[in-house]
Amino acid sequence: MQYKHGHPAAKLLLTSFLLITGIFRQGMAQEQNTSVDSLWSNVLQEERHIHIALPDGFKPNVDTPYEVIYILDGFSMFMRTSWTFLQGEGFLPKNMIMVGIDNTIKNGMDMRDRDFTPTSTGSVTGGADKFVAFIKNELMPYINKKYRGKPGGNTLYGGSLGGLLAVYVLMTQPDLFTSYIAIDPALWWDNFYMIRHLPESFTKKTFHNTLYIAGREGRPYHFMGVAPLDSLLQSVSPAGLEWEVGIYKNDTHFSTNFKGFYEGLKFSYGGFYASTAGYPASRNILIKPHFGTVLKDHPFDLICYNLAPYKNIHFTIDGSIPTRSSPKLKADVTPIVLQKDAIIILKSIGMREEYDKSDTAWFTVAQAFPAITKPAGAVQAGLHYSCYEGIWDESTDFNKLTPKQTGITSPDFDVTAFGPEKDYVCILDGFIEIGRDDHYIIEMGDGNDSTKVYLANRQILGRHYAASTGEGYMMPLQKGFYPIRISYVHKKGVRYMEWLYMKATGGDDFPIPTDMLYHSR
Repeated sequence: MQYKHGHPAAKLLLTSFLLITGIFRQGMAQEQNTSVDSLWSNVLQEERHIHIALPDGFKPNVDTPYEVIYILDGFSMFMRTSWTFLQGEGFLPKNMIMVGIDNTIKNGMDMRDRDFTPTSTGSVTGGADKFVAFIKNELMPYINKKYRGKPGGNTLYGGSLGGLLAVYVLMTQPDLFTSYIAIDPALWWDNFYMIRHLPESFTKKTFHNTLYIAGREGRPYHFMGVAPLDSLLQSVSPAGLEWEVGIYKNDTHFSTNFKGFYEGLKFSYGGFYASTAGYPASRNILIKPHFGTVLKDHPFDLICYNLAPYKNIHFTIDGSIPTRSSPKLKADVTPIVLQKDAIIILKSIGMREEYDKSDTAWFTVAQAFPAITKPAGAVQAGLHYSCYEGIWDESTDFNKLTPKQTGITSPDFDVTAFGPEKDYVCILDGFIEIGRDDHYIIEMGDGNDSTKVYLANRQILGRHYAASTGEGYMMPLQKGFYPIRISYVHKKGVRYMEWLYMKATGGDDFPIPTDMLYHSR
């Protein structure tokens, strides 16, 4: 079957191709930013080789240091590609370096068994303490000096025996890294040595860390030791440790690394939200509405557009700054109940405080805006509009002016059709019919920086417009009719207006349709 270019299936195929192509291009770009380095270890008495992946525009002499992901067993292309993709999608900051620690080969033998195991069960095992000393006292200072690595906030990633080592470092020196990612860790080592010693560590150590563990469903979940670790974490709940166990279906011991690296980094940087267009860098929690009037003791929806906000976004309703003990958002849509006027403050709280974001919403508690009966002579289907050409200000009395054009809005009404290269004001007025008592959000999108909206004879929009996000206002409305007036000021050379949207509790946003609008004869 052949598809035309406009066919949905053709668009899907094209989108998939572009996505895959983009991923490979990202991988190629990362290859160009990858180098091999080495340093002599006095602790291990051997040369250690490392692979370094640097971000675009890396500058070793800038004041801002780079966070580092230390990867045991080296790293591969899928890790570099995943890393770049996660940064591009806003899950990770871009000031990061990946350091792959290659394994030493001696007499044809991979020395990872020596370096990653905390106890000796044979001739070449039990060297974890020396290897950790190498990382702490030699490798990390080397990376910090030569590549401007940060002294804190870093991540340790390991799979299998590398995962065992990651858990061991968390148990013995938790402050060495902020985040630990252990993929299908070999916790069976030495008759489950780690499981036997972790309870004491979890109760005596001080944590400010994240731990992500990936395991396989079924028998591997148990014989690798992930099951007892999961149970232990649930029973002890170590203070200051945020942890998550991912159980993967239909994966092998090696394929868990693909998912685990991706999911582990996302979890490690929970609470990080990348800069968003139109928002200052410190305010990237995306909520609506920011303003409104609500009914006392009546729930209303506070909507958050950040991914999984219930994991890291805390809030207060008394104007105080949220802490880790403050309640979290329950989901993307969280019912809020107020008894008095309130300032709601939201804050994303992760393990790296420099990435915490906040936002604020203001609400007044009052009675519902009273509706009126259908005005005599009101005609359904559209508002009356009058368009005045020229530059005007708020002091202008348009009743004394002759409009350039008048009419009734239709379903395909386009206010910008009056002249994209002209200055003009378009006044739309009439009535809006509300079908049931409820809280409603009236909102306008980008391009409405000069628009003012009046409902029930009071201004609800036009005071708090934000570029790229627009403006919204919540209000309790009754079933019936309300006068509505929209004052749209168009300035040549600026973006065009988008039509008004409405949202009722529990419903979706929808553009206010013509059949909800009325005009006088």
